[in-house]
Amino acid sequence: MNSGGNSPRRRGSDAESRALRHLRWRAWRICALNWVGGGGELDIVASRWRTLLIVEVRSRPTLAEAFASIDRDKLGRTLRAAAALVRSHGLQAYRMRLDAIAYDAAGRMERRCDLMRVGQPGW
Repeated sequence: MNSGGNSPRRRGSDAESRALRHLRWRAWRICALNWVGGGGELDIVASRWRTLLIVEVRSRPTLAEAFASIDRDKLGRTLRAAAALVRSHGLQAYRMRLDAIAYDAAGRMERRCDLMRVGQPGW
């Protein structure tokens, strides 16, 4: 077992910490981290102006690999978890959005916004 500072778990935790700073700097209020429900996990849940933001955070050797790792199965689990969050906390009045924030091995970040929205095809 790798207990060093470069383990996948450590890289993921570092990526989530950087993503949190990025979102806070843009005035998003962090509501939950690693929320589990509905058969999935939501890395970051944030809110701003009646919008609920679900953020999937990925860290891979390249940005392309990071975004490619968010496949159809992962999206399905994320969407089910988001639906469970909305139901369990009575958040139906919120507009919901799914973004992804990715980091590569060099520490570069890319954010893709509006991957899917509640109430639109695919949700």
